[in-house]
Amino acid sequence: MSYVNALRNKLKRLNEELDGLQQEWRRRHDKVKELRLALAIEVSPASKFQLKQQIQEEDTQLKSLDHRIQEVEKYIERVNNEQIHSALFRLNYVQQVQLFREFIEEKRIGAFLVHGSPEHGQIFLLKRLLQAIPDSTITPPIQFYLSRRALRTDIAALWREFGRQMGVQNFSSHEEIAKNVVSQLQTQHVILVFHDFDCIDEDYLHELMRDFWLPLVNSVQQTIYPTNEFFLLMFLVDHEGCVSNWKIQFANQLDPVWEPCIPIRLPIIDRLSDRVLASWMENAIDTLPTKVTRQIDSTVQVILEKSEGVPEHVFAQIFGLCGCNWQEEEVRWLEL
Repeated sequence: MSYVNALRNKLKRLNEELDGLQQEWRRRHDKVKELRLALAIEVSPASKFQLKQQIQEEDTQLKSLDHRIQEVEKYIERVNNEQIHSALFRLNYVQQVQLFREFIEEKRIGAFLVHGSPEHGQIFLLKRLLQAIPDSTITPPIQFYLSRRALRTDIAALWREFGRQMGVQNFSSHEEIAKNVVSQLQTQHVILVFHDFDCIDEDYLHELMRDFWLPLVNSVQQTIYPTNEFFLLMFLVDHEGCVSNWKIQFANQLDPVWEPCIPIRLPIIDRLSDRVLASWMENAIDTLPTKVTRQIDSTVQVILEKSEGVPEHVFAQIFGLCGCNWQEEEVRWLEL
C-alpha cells in the first residue's frame, strides 16, 4: 500500500471514530438534560441522590469524551497536513530530482549545489533528494552552518567538527577521519549538508572544495569498492542565489569525464508557473479539498497573485486554502 493510500485510510478511520464519539457525546448530553429536568421536579430525597449520582457519572463520561474528541480532531488535522505535505512533495523540482536520481543509479560519491533565490524551498527540495536515497531515513545528515565564525574562516575547524561528528575524539589528521568515513560507509551513508553560503566568500568555497572535499573524495575512492551500496554525498545549500555566479568549477550534467570532486550544479529553483501548478492540482485532485479543485484555473490564479510564484509562499497559500495553518507547520517542513 502506498503512503498516500495509507494516509487516506487512516483519515477515513479517524473520521469514522470522530463521528461515533460525537454521536455518543450528543446522546449523553441529551441524557444529562433529561436527568437535570427530572432532578428539578423530584421530591424524594433518595431519588434525588440517585439522580445526582447519575448526572455526575454522565458528566465524567462527557469530559472523557470531550478529551478524546479533541485528541482525534488534532490527529485528523495532523493527518490532513501530512496528506498535503505528501502531495506537495510532487510539486515542481522535476529537473532537479530527475538529475539526482540518474546520479544515484550510477554513482556513489558526489557533491551537489541546491540553489535559488530566498524562500524558494531549497530545504524542501533537499528533503526530496534525501528521500530518493535508498534507506536514507536511517542516516541523518551531518549539517554544517557556515554562519558560525570558526567554520567560515578555518578549514581546520571544519575538519575538527567533521571528525567529532564521525567519532574521532582527538583530531590528528584528515586521513584518520577519512578512515572513519570509509568504515561507516560499510554500513550506512555519509551525507554532509552545508548551509549559509551568504556568510562566506568565493575564495572560501574554493578552499572548501580543495582542502576538504577533494582529500575526502580521494581517500574514499582509494579504499572503497565501486559496488558499495552506500553513498558519500555533500550538498551545498545556497538560500540566497549567490553561489551560482561564483567562478567555481561545476558540472551541469553527468558525462563520461565527470569526477566526484566536481560538484554538480542542479538546475536553479524557479518561481512556479500557472502550468506547473495547474498540472499538480489535477494530479492531486484525490487529496486536496473539493473547494480547492472545483475551479482549478481560477484557484491557480489566486494562488499566484498572492504568492508571486515564490515556492514557499505558494505552499503557504495552498495550506491556507486547505484549512491548515502554514505558520504552525513551516518550521517542521523547512528543516531537515
